[in-house]
Amino acid sequence: MVFAAICILIILKRRPGIARVAEVIKMFPQLKRLNNESGLVLFIVLMVAIIIMIVSVGILTQSMNETNYAQQQIDQIVSDQLSKGIFWNAYSSAYSSGNMTNIQNVGISTTMNGRTYNVTLNTTATTNQYSVSANYDTF
Repeated sequence: MVFAAICILIILKRRPGIARVAEVIKMFPQLKRLNNESGLVLFIVLMVAIIIMIVSVGILTQSMNETNYAQQQIDQIVSDQLSKGIFWNAYSSAYSSGNMTNIQNVGISTTMNGRTYNVTLNTTATTNQYSVSANYDTF
């Protein structure tokens, strides 16, 4: 017992911050009334932990939603540009050959950043109407 008291005195002399904490506790007598059996501190800690977990899950969900939305926008832009490219490529080929009524059906399949995009140009010879369809795989 005496040895423990001497060790505590040595620690308090070397680390004055510990003594200050003890003095702060003495200034608030209501802290002395809280004993280990009350469970108030445990309840507060658990509530704070639950609130932090809920906020963390919300932030993570929002981050994943933003990532998925960004990928959808990228896919739409790529499909649109591929569709325009295949149409104008077929149109310029027909124009340079001088035969605008004979645009051939064309289809391409390409992979960019792990996604496969399929683009097809369909023509109707009698009415000179063109339709371009683009699709891509999703994960």
